[in-house]
Amino acid sequence: MSEKNKKQSNFSNTISAIINKYMIVIFFATILLVLFCILYVNFSFDEARPSESILPTGEKPIDLSLFLARTYNELKQDGLLKDLEIIDDTISPEEINQAVSIEIKRVHKRNIEELMRKPGISWRNKPLFYVKLLFDEVSWDSVDVSDWDTGIAAWQVNRFVDDETETVDFSIQIIEKTPRMFMEKESVIEEIDITYDFRTGVWTGDDCFNDSDGYGHFVGADYEMWFGIYQTEQDGDNIPYWTEINILKTDPTVDDSKLDPDYDKIPTAWEWKWGYDPFVFDNHTALDPDHDGLENTEEYSLSKWLANPFYQEIYLEVDFMEKGPGLFAMEHIFWKESQWMLMDIFTPNDITVHIDDGWPTGSSIGGGEFLPYVEEYLGPLSGVLSGFYKYHFADCRKGSFRYVVIHHSGGWNYAQTNELHADVISIPSNREFYRNIYFPPAVTPRLKRLAMAVAVVHELGHSLGLNPEYCAGIDNASQVGRNNLPPLEKLQAKIESRQYWDTYHSVMNYHKFGLYVLDYSDGTHGKHDSNDWEQIDLTFFQKPFDYTYGVGDS
Repeated sequence: MSEKNKKQSNFSNTISAIINKYMIVIFFATILLVLFCILYVNFSFDEARPSESILPTGEKPIDLSLFLARTYNELKQDGLLKDLEIIDDTISPEEINQAVSIEIKRVHKRNIEELMRKPGISWRNKPLFYVKLLFDEVSWDSVDVSDWDTGIAAWQVNRFVDDETETVDFSIQIIEKTPRMFMEKESVIEEIDITYDFRTGVWTGDDCFNDSDGYGHFVGADYEMWFGIYQTEQDGDNIPYWTEINILKTDPTVDDSKLDPDYDKIPTAWEWKWGYDPFVFDNHTALDPDHDGLENTEEYSLSKWLANPFYQEIYLEVDFMEKGPGLFAMEHIFWKESQWMLMDIFTPNDITVHIDDGWPTGSSIGGGEFLPYVEEYLGPLSGVLSGFYKYHFADCRKGSFRYVVIHHSGGWNYAQTNELHADVISIPSNREFYRNIYFPPAVTPRLKRLAMAVAVVHELGHSLGLNPEYCAGIDNASQVGRNNLPPLEKLQAKIESRQYWDTYHSVMNYHKFGLYVLDYSDGTHGKHDSNDWEQIDLTFFQKPFDYTYGVGDS
């Protein structure tokens, strides 16, 4: 081999040795990097959970949801206690003075429609009532309420008990006062009896978990009430000490309303209350167990406003157009009486309607805004309401609330974005609307309130899937003259249509609409009738559609 070839060979060998050396270094460096990443991820994941060093020891049950939303006695009766490792049977630790806390969130008197249909001014007479809590030896009375609804009241009362008390019994009464000469007569109109379990934070009696009208929601013949029951505990998450130690295996001194150990976007405290295992991922952004269009993440965000993931609800945000110019200009108002009539229509069908026309939120994202006055007819393609929708209806509410605008002229339900969701409801409030659409004309304050309720219930029905494709008696064009027939033929068509659809006793029928019918039909009125309540789809406003439904051009 020549000297030149030897040098080339030595050079090649040297390069190969260097490459092999660095390849080994790179290989081991890669292994170390992968191990570091694995350790970092595991460390980060563990850090997001409550520290194991401060948690009670013991194995978490495989299906934790079996042990939630049950009283201690129910756990015992169902043979589940044997599957629990009872680490500490203490109910009230030394640091806590044991007490039960009852919150009256809202009270609503039902059946205002009956009074609104009586001629005269008797509808102006408001009920007078108060709430009484009865314990063994003491009672508490709320302030008197002289109205049909308290709104969001949030009255909260504490009742101390002996430490280690297992359960407490109490009653909630709604008492009406009726004037009698020089005194008032008091009558107990509604009463519910409840037994609260201090171990599990669950109650039974006339209201219980998964009952027909919703947990913490009572519907009586005359009154409807929302309430909550809590107890004193260490960290403010409303989960009892016994449950944290023995069921959840969490730290009773750490607030679980701020922790989400399973990363499903819902904190432990909410999942515990509604029976979800807080350590097992649930797809709450998609879960909608009551099929009302509110996924669990939305139900959680609306907890303060009485949302229940297992009871159907409709949320409306309402804004109003400013009053027009002139001495006799009309205000654009969704009167409270109209709102309460709307609520009462849905209650017998196990649906609650919540209306935000200016809730005490302390923020600017809610209803009750006054929008610039526009006198012209605003149709669904005018572009004006799309601007209101974009800048006055918060993005965080789109998909959970429907947006209602009370303005001068134009009644319809239609989409205002390219997503084509029918979540905007336009309601007119002007003299022509009240005079021309209804019989008798809505010229008195009482009839105007009835007319407003009818209009909103009608347009809301469209957002619930009640449209002519389901029943041709809905928005029948001949009822409002939306055709090009000669006058006599048009009149004949209207008469024939009214006769044909006379048994369709629904607010969705224009003829019945004009006669102040304030309900959807149940399909029991004979030939040509339809069962609207079976057709209603609370998720319809989240689905794309391309039709316009309205009550005319007033």
